[in-house]
Order: sequence, then C-alpha cells, then structure tokens
Amino acid sequence: MEKEKVLEIEFQEVFDKVAVRIKHLNDDFFGDGLLKEDVEKYKCSFIESPTDLEERIIWLYDDIYLSDNDIYCYCEETINKIKEFVDYVNEEYGILKRWRAEESEVYYFLDGKCEIYDTNEMKKKVDDIFFEQGNYFKTKEEAQKVKEELDKFWAKVRAGEIGGEND
Repeated sequence: MEKEKVLEIEFQEVFDKVAVRIKHLNDDFFGDGLLKEDVEKYKCSFIESPTDLEERIIWLYDDIYLSDNDIYCYCEETINKIKEFVDYVNEEYGILKRWRAEESEVYYFLDGKCEIYDTNEMKKKVDDIFFEQGNYFKTKEEAQKVKEELDKFWAKVRAGEIGGEND
C-alpha cells in the first residue's frame, strides 16, 4: 500500500555544492522521533531551534544540519547520505494512505448488525466518522472480509470467550 511521506527535502545546485532544506516534515513524526536503532544508525536527533520556535532541525551523522527554515550547502557525497536517510524514513515511518471516495462516489460500510450497505460519499460528518473508524471500503468484497472477522469476534463474545467472566 502506498505511503504518505513524512519527510521531504528540496535540493538546488549552487556553484559546486547542493543547497538543501526541509520542504515537508510531518508534525507527529517530528514529535515522536525515530526508534533507538535508527537514531544510532544515522546518529541523528530532532530538535526545535532555541532561537526560533518555528524552526525544526534534524541533525544527521553529527555534521549534517537540515532545517525547515534555513538552507545549507553540502557536497554530492553528503547529499547522497541525506537522500538515503529521507528514503529510509519515508519507507519505515511513512503513513499508509487509505482510499477515500470522491464526492458522489460509492463506498461500502457495515451497520450495527454487520450488514453491508453502500452509500455515496457526500463529504458529511457521517462519511468522516465511517472513514475515521475504518468502516469505509472501496469494494463490497473488502467489506465482506471485515464482516466475516466481526462475525467471528461476536461469536466468541456470545460464547463467553471474550468479555465474559472467563477473561
């Protein structure tokens, strides 16, 4: 499944160097940071500038400085390290893109009795709620798979295997 990028960098050649800056940095990703092993691998840290509260900074390999406010120039070898880091981050930490119907397009959902229905996306609150809950499917077959899993779940609840005194 396609992923939304959490970090995008833009580059521009300047004389014999390449200027670089952060084009997009997902707020949640910046706030959460990297896993310990990735921090060690890339020797990196995320910081907010002490002098500019709007600026966010990523340090890499102890000598590469990336900012969403300032521009820094590096040689091609360093740019390749930055590109490798950005590709890795987006692969590992990218946010899965979920399908969402265009306005008036059909999508499927399950009601409270686990029956499958179709409706048209109208960009209303109910559509947002179904989407945010994950009860929003492109095909009837996708909805059917979830229905089967929910039917199994409710059978376990009725049998007392889940949510009963046996827990």
